[in-house]
Amino acid sequence: MRALTLRGAHDAAIAETDDEPLGAGDVRVAIAQVGLCGSDTHFYAHGRIGAFRLTGPHVLGHEASGTVLETGGEVTDLVPGDRVAVEPGLWCGRCRECLAGTYNLCADMRFLGMPPHAGLARERVVLPRRAVHAVPAGMTATRAALLEPLSVAVWAVGRAAVQPGEQVLIAGAGPIGTLVARVALAQKAARVIVADVDDRRLARLAESTPGVETAHVGTGSADGAGNGFQDVAADLDCYLECSGAPTALDDGMTRLRPRGRAVLVGVPAAPTFALSSTLIRYRELTLTTVHRYAHTWPRAIELVSSDAVEVDDLVSDRYRLEEGPRALAEAAAGEVAMKAMISVGAS
Repeated sequence: MRALTLRGAHDAAIAETDDEPLGAGDVRVAIAQVGLCGSDTHFYAHGRIGAFRLTGPHVLGHEASGTVLETGGEVTDLVPGDRVAVEPGLWCGRCRECLAGTYNLCADMRFLGMPPHAGLARERVVLPRRAVHAVPAGMTATRAALLEPLSVAVWAVGRAAVQPGEQVLIAGAGPIGTLVARVALAQKAARVIVADVDDRRLARLAESTPGVETAHVGTGSADGAGNGFQDVAADLDCYLECSGAPTALDDGMTRLRPRGRAVLVGVPAAPTFALSSTLIRYRELTLTTVHRYAHTWPRAIELVSSDAVEVDDLVSDRYRLEEGPRALAEAAAGEVAMKAMISVGAS
């Protein structure tokens, strides 16, 4: 079968790969749509992300939807033809974190699309039943594929413990920041402000998401020390940093009220960055982080199927599977406005 395969930095191709055997508790899925994430384009541009390095040809993609082709003998609640979304994190189910329910922190996690585990930008994949989520028959393949980034937003808003009536600041008007804003609104936040340096993304967000305020922020002082957020409203309840910009977490926390809450959602480019211990200590701020998600898919499916959260407009550029190498190149070059979606099969 065909797969979007990365052979090295700036070297992607459509290559043939083998089908996997079907186990008794498995589901074989025909992939319909795969969204490209920032991690995919980072691998394309650099051949690595942190400790994860390409060591040979690697299939990308972890935001996917499809249709059930066949099931193993122990799977009784899915049948061929069912529409599904794929949860790409395959947890062990045995370690302390899995047994505690926080399987996103599994000690033996196999996350599809992260080397050495082949991703989902291929025609077919075999998955354990727990990684396959049935979606309503009327849900499009594009919407089902976008349940994965929406799950990140659902988990982030949960980690921030956003309550009805609260005031929320979000840094980053890209796909994740946009989804976090929409989930916060669905959670009945009274005020949601999204800050970014990109006026085009802010304009797009303001037009597409009623109820969101936007704020243009600077990149901080010339020496990179901040603060680019000084004109943003203050005394806010919580702040979710979704941009990955090096000073954004520290800058945004200045807008929090005493005992406000901050969540690091975006992945910073550098493994270390500076924070003001004085600010955190004097205001007794709470800072936490997000690593993927756990148990979010039912909520994500509910938000999309009920039209509480719009996702379709995140897709700005569409490609066929054979155009996957071009999609990666254009996304890495900044030529994709928001999100690229690759059509693998029937949608």
